[in-house]
Amino acid sequence: MNKSAVHLVVFACNWDGLSCIEAAAQAGLSYPASVKVVRVSCLSRVHQGLMLKAFELGADGVMLLGCEPASCQFDIDAGLMAQEYEKARKVLRLLGLGEERLVLCHMPRGDGSGFVGRVTGFIKEIEQMRPAIPAGA
Repeated sequence: MNKSAVHLVVFACNWDGLSCIEAAAQAGLSYPASVKVVRVSCLSRVHQGLMLKAFELGADGVMLLGCEPASCQFDIDAGLMAQEYEKARKVLRLLGLGEERLVLCHMPRGDGSGFVGRVTGFIKEIEQMRPAIPAGA
């Protein structure tokens, strides 16, 4: 049986999140080409509409990759990101798509192997779920 690739969108903060992706590349670690990275200044700038738009455009999963709370460059806005994340998860639950398709990952600066591990683990979880949007819909 031919499985199509799982499409992920990763919203990565410009600081620790992006440094994890860069560290993975520098170490020669790879992840599937179906993972698309969107660089943002801070995860607090990613509102629920952007998270949900990624699903509308065909993403099977969305990962928010940001700084550990204690090292956030924009600490004052950290609460806003958590609120938007929870609102988007509620909408996914109401739509029957599964809130587990949206994950929030706080990672330390430069953790390339940790990032690749989280992405590949997330892909495996999604592969075991039913499709986000049924074929032919």
